[in-house]
Amino acid sequence: MEQRVQSHRSAPLRRHRLFRSSELDEARDFVARKFCRHRLERRNSTDRFDACHHHAAGIGMSVNYIRYGAEVEIEPGELGSFYLIQIPIKGKAWIRNGRHDVSASLSSPSILNPDRHTTMRWFTGCEKLLLQIDRENLQHMAERLVGRRLPGSVVFDPKIDFGRQEMRRWWQRVQTVVHAAEDGRLFSDQEGLSQRLVEEELIEAFFINQPSNVSHYLEAEPAGLAPAYVKRAQRYIHENLASPMTIGKIAAATGTTPRSLQLGFRKACGMTPLQYVRCERLFAAHYELMRADPGSKVAQIAFDWGFTHLGRFSRDYRAAFGVSPREQLTRR
Repeated sequence: MEQRVQSHRSAPLRRHRLFRSSELDEARDFVARKFCRHRLERRNSTDRFDACHHHAAGIGMSVNYIRYGAEVEIEPGELGSFYLIQIPIKGKAWIRNGRHDVSASLSSPSILNPDRHTTMRWFTGCEKLLLQIDRENLQHMAERLVGRRLPGSVVFDPKIDFGRQEMRRWWQRVQTVVHAAEDGRLFSDQEGLSQRLVEEELIEAFFINQPSNVSHYLEAEPAGLAPAYVKRAQRYIHENLASPMTIGKIAAATGTTPRSLQLGFRKACGMTPLQYVRCERLFAAHYELMRADPGSKVAQIAFDWGFTHLGRFSRDYRAAFGVSPREQLTRR
């Protein structure tokens, strides 16, 4: 893969320089202003510390170039309000996000999930492009794409694989956006339609192609064209998924009869309304297991989503996702 940055002189986003410093404390303070408070320590006192940060802010995201020169250890903990995609354009780094480790390079970048504790080591000479994405903005976009409210935050696989064709195409888009920012055509303090569309396309393409605890929603077979009362029923189910539900209750909430509801769901979705409820609850449990800590209780997650028979839940979960709930939790 072509490496676009060969020297500091040709570092990207030069017109958006935030600072350059040989002082560790100064570098930490400047970076913290745009990202979050963090611990920054040098690992080798003989390396030349030469920190630089270029920052171009958009509407719901920013693009950044950062280097430290020397080998450093960084510990921001939980990022909180943003996701951070880190692409080493020169050198390598080691990343731990939650329980996942990534040996990061240009072919294997990383994304930091905001609700997972993060520590990093940037090795000598490492330089990165970073895309900072507002957490709330990404969550709204995800819910729009899957067509429902999500019961928690989107959690991505921290390792990005540029060996996949879809992600190589996404990386090409990133480079195009960076060049446009360098030329002043984007990220120039203007909240125009072009800026908004570019950001949305970049975030959507990443969300669709990077594995996450939402991927199973995107991979689900799309339903047929449904009448309005079926769509109302689906909306009611999504909004009350953890509550007790009967055919009569769904029909009453959507202004139709149980018989019409049964026929409408079979025609539009190929299943009964209660089968649809069970399928959605399995999806929600899968989502929860994909983001839960390995020490979490499978039984509690099952009960939270309306499954009272654990044996049947485990059987249906394996049929839907190929592994048992316990295997899913430990594999995550």
